[in-house]
Amino acid sequence: MNSAKQRVLNQIEKLSGNEAINTSDLAQHLQLSRSVVSHYLNQLVKEKKVNKIADRPVKWQKIAARQTNSDFFGGIIGGHGSLEKTIQQLSAAAAYPPDGLNVLITGNSGVGKSYLASKLYTYAQKSGVIAQKAPYIVLNCANYANNPELISSMLFGYVRGAFTGADTEKDGLLKQADGGYLFLDEVHRLSNENQEKLFSFIDSHQFYKMGDNIHPIKAKVRIIMATTENPEQVLLPTFLRRIPVRVNLPDYIERPVDERLELINSLFHAEAHKIAKKIIVDKQVTSALVQLKHPGNIGYLKNVIEVSCAAAYQDSSSEEKIVLHLKDLQIDQLSRFKDYGAISVEPCGQYFLPSNSRMTRKLTNIISSLKELLTDYSTVNLNKCRLQIQAINQFVNKQSLNSGLHVQHEYLFQKIIEKQYGLAKTAYLEPIIYALYEHHFRLSYDLPRLGEVIAEHLPRSLHVAEKFYEELPVLNSKSKISLTYLFAILLSDHVDEKIQLRGLMVAHGENTATSIQAVINSLCGNYVFDAIDMPIDANIATIAGEANKLIASFNTTNGFILMVDMGSLSQLYSQISSQLDGDLLVVNNLTTLTALDLGLKMKQNLPFKQIAEKAEQDYQIGVKYYEGFSQSVNILVSCISGLGIAEKISDLLRKYLPVNIKVIPLGYNDLKEKIEKQKWAYFKQTLFVLTTIDITEKVEFNHMNLYDILDSSGENKLKHWLSPYLNQRELDQFNNELLRFFSKEGIAERLSFLNPDVVLGEVETINKKYEDFYNLKLDGKVKLNLYMHIALMIERLMVRNTGKIEVEPESAKEKAFFEITKSIFQPIELKYNIKISTYEISLLYELFKQFI
Repeated sequence: MNSAKQRVLNQIEKLSGNEAINTSDLAQHLQLSRSVVSHYLNQLVKEKKVNKIADRPVKWQKIAARQTNSDFFGGIIGGHGSLEKTIQQLSAAAAYPPDGLNVLITGNSGVGKSYLASKLYTYAQKSGVIAQKAPYIVLNCANYANNPELISSMLFGYVRGAFTGADTEKDGLLKQADGGYLFLDEVHRLSNENQEKLFSFIDSHQFYKMGDNIHPIKAKVRIIMATTENPEQVLLPTFLRRIPVRVNLPDYIERPVDERLELINSLFHAEAHKIAKKIIVDKQVTSALVQLKHPGNIGYLKNVIEVSCAAAYQDSSSEEKIVLHLKDLQIDQLSRFKDYGAISVEPCGQYFLPSNSRMTRKLTNIISSLKELLTDYSTVNLNKCRLQIQAINQFVNKQSLNSGLHVQHEYLFQKIIEKQYGLAKTAYLEPIIYALYEHHFRLSYDLPRLGEVIAEHLPRSLHVAEKFYEELPVLNSKSKISLTYLFAILLSDHVDEKIQLRGLMVAHGENTATSIQAVINSLCGNYVFDAIDMPIDANIATIAGEANKLIASFNTTNGFILMVDMGSLSQLYSQISSQLDGDLLVVNNLTTLTALDLGLKMKQNLPFKQIAEKAEQDYQIGVKYYEGFSQSVNILVSCISGLGIAEKISDLLRKYLPVNIKVIPLGYNDLKEKIEKQKWAYFKQTLFVLTTIDITEKVEFNHMNLYDILDSSGENKLKHWLSPYLNQRELDQFNNELLRFFSKEGIAERLSFLNPDVVLGEVETINKKYEDFYNLKLDGKVKLNLYMHIALMIERLMVRNTGKIEVEPESAKEKAFFEITKSIFQPIELKYNIKISTYEISLLYELFKQFI
């Protein structure tokens, strides 16, 4: 591209939002001749790189990535937020062929009904559905409510002699509005007779002047109506049926906080322009205006700002700027101070709303990365998503970081994320998620499984993100979920998802529990505990309700720790037990020291029972351990090779089952203990138990060795149990995934760093030694079980030696097995520098004892 032409384009693209520039100003800025600049601009218009605005003088504007209905509506405040659906409805009404649809706007006084009606007219002009010079006629029906005949004459016109004083013929407003819009404000003040005449016109597109029932007059008029009343109560049903599009405008205080701030800024900008002075608004004044609640709504807000500016102007008429303090504000009642920052507006220039276009272009890359993550969840793809989201940082508007909206966002980020959840190193994320928040970012609806994937892989990060957006004022309800997902992905770089246990602090007082939570999470350097602050007079039922809402989103199968500030709250157990799927430890005295001790143990992922037993021994306070069992319909998965394998199989099964059926991994020793002590109540809601070893004892629940699926009888049994919940295709898919999981290839995939070909060859040698010593012929499913168990055992012992756990053999047969096993594994111990403990040998004995 010609260098001068490129300079022209570059300068146009520097314009913000809807800003435009004329040819002379552009030529002067670039130090080029006006004719040269005009020539290049017209070329750029043909290339669809620049917009031409037919004005006097002609102005030029950059082309946004995508012009929305809100843009055509003149960048109306709330167009991308609370009024987005309203604008979609109105634009559809304007565009509907052949002559648009009639519209009724409802809402309380001062919410902007008349303003929105005028914007609809402007939209129809800009979009070409009516002529540029089409009329826009306004009638406030309330002004003539006591004289229905006068309104009738104004609407329909009259002929000479129609009534006393009708000396000449006159056209009515319907005739004057032909080809354009008629806006009837306070339409509920129309008499029934006039409503009937009006809906007759709507049906036929013709009407009669007063005093003439012979000569019909045709007109094409689009009608906008507005009322502060309930239309069902004040308008005729037959009239209402002729109004297909109805929209309601919210009160000012119901608008999202960013829209209230924008409204305040725009009104002060208008005043600054009017008085030709800079206006500085004290943050106390900003706080009061943002929280203003009055039946006059935006109309009242505008009056308050005008009067306040007049008061401040009187005090500073000789200065270049005026400063508004609380004393200048003429309102009856002040709300509690909330820091939204100060406001500063200049008298020159035009007020523009923030543009979404640059952000929109960048977000397509994020959505593309999220799709990859859904297709293939991996650390690589997760990191790719993080980097794409973090790249939003280049679009952070430094000016917007001084806004009142950002003051609140940053305050809550520091309070909740950095302090309450102990994520002190996340401050760099705040401007990024603020940029997304400010632009009302939301994902397209072609990513329906994203929430499920994040909940499955990043549950703790998701929980922290949810808690943040619960406290933050919602700008757009549709964007809240999307923002939560993206923030969870960013947080996952800092939140330890490996922490298995969940902990909750409950205490009376305004900030008691959350203060201790902030200290403990900060000292642990990560999110370990949640907390609930309760009023002093709150009863157990109220506290339990709050706790249950929180617990419902947790996976408590690994155990749950509840810390309370006074003994009476231990009654919570009976109220929350139905939400728990695992064991519960209640600590009856919430202190910082005790909470830190528990938090550090939770962070180390110590077994729940070890933490519970240690708590009962060490704490000189009330501690109660409750052995839990699932209150929901469930399937238990227990593997002798470790809880990790049980969790992997559980993950496979969860993909297919409905969410109301829980799949719970259970440690093999825990299962064995429950069977030995005949704790059948634990299995009350269990459909069946899947294991990797035969259960030979008589038990009161259905069970199956997963390796039985290698035989048709086992495959058919599992399909029979699952058939009420899965269709045939899902049954086949699950069966195939299990077969793959237990195959040699599947075992190889489970190994993190050992060479699968080498280690599986060594396991085959070990199996052969057992067969030779005991004169056995092990079948295929037993061998696969041994492949899985021994290969993973070797790798596990290389990472975490369990040599300190000692188990004594109970019989001569078991003692002999211990001796031969030590001999068989000696080469492996030397090669991999590991020690096969008596505990590991006892697990191998469980696998072999039925054959020897």
